[in-house]
Amino acid sequence: MARGSWGQSKLLTQKSWAIIKDNRYLLFFPVLGFLLSLIPLAIFWVPAGYLALNNQNVAAIVLAIIGIFANQIVISIASGGLVASADEELSGGRSSIGHGIGRALARIFPLIGWALISTVVNVIVGFVRGQGNGAADALRNLAAAGILAMWQIVTFFVLPFIVLDGRGPVAAIKESFALSKAKWGLQIFGGVRIGGIIGLVTILPGILLVVLGFVAAITDSVGLIALGVALIVIGILLFMVGALLISTMKGIFSVVLFRYAKDGAIEGGFTEPELAGAIRTSR
Repeated sequence: MARGSWGQSKLLTQKSWAIIKDNRYLLFFPVLGFLLSLIPLAIFWVPAGYLALNNQNVAAIVLAIIGIFANQIVISIASGGLVASADEELSGGRSSIGHGIGRALARIFPLIGWALISTVVNVIVGFVRGQGNGAADALRNLAAAGILAMWQIVTFFVLPFIVLDGRGPVAAIKESFALSKAKWGLQIFGGVRIGGIIGLVTILPGILLVVLGFVAAITDSVGLIALGVALIVIGILLFMVGALLISTMKGIFSVVLFRYAKDGAIEGGFTEPELAGAIRTSR
């Protein structure tokens, strides 16, 4: 087994990628979530931006929050479909896009409840974040990042509990936290060791290309402006591909880790030591 956080992350990522290669349709679920999330953008966030520009801040905030809620519903359904299909494939059955979405829609009301809770947390974190560059704002941003990190670990098994075990959103959060704590002795600062290498070769270069593109685009040279636009487009595409792959891997791995932590099952070609060390804590 690979040693060290980076080596282990690489190994878990490779094995998760192998599952995707055998079931490539699983990539459709994050794509569907992204495409459908453009609908709330058009319906709520664009008008919210227009209202904000016209100093109608209260109405803009209300529309933006509704948009976040609608977006969370879409993402929860798509992610729930991924969890359902991954579980079926890993247990030796055969699934499909329709099967996964159907199972997610069968749990639509708990998923809407989960979307509502996620929206509240996101809004709270948004208010915690600082808006400037001072020391106080830096501390607020650090606090917001800590809250999000803790929330992601605490809720890592929420969708499997909702979609696979039929739990409601509040019960799923409680059981997700209890399961993680019982198995790994959860600390506030931790993380799931997967996807790091994908981010290194896609998301990080994507961000750098976008930055370089903007630098080139603000010059007076037509050639550099064209180059800058091209770099921005390539960077955004790289970022989106990386985000898609990491989202799919985490959805699949949440099922693998859920079955391991809850039932002791070892699926997807992983080993017990790999799964036992999949979540790092600050201890």
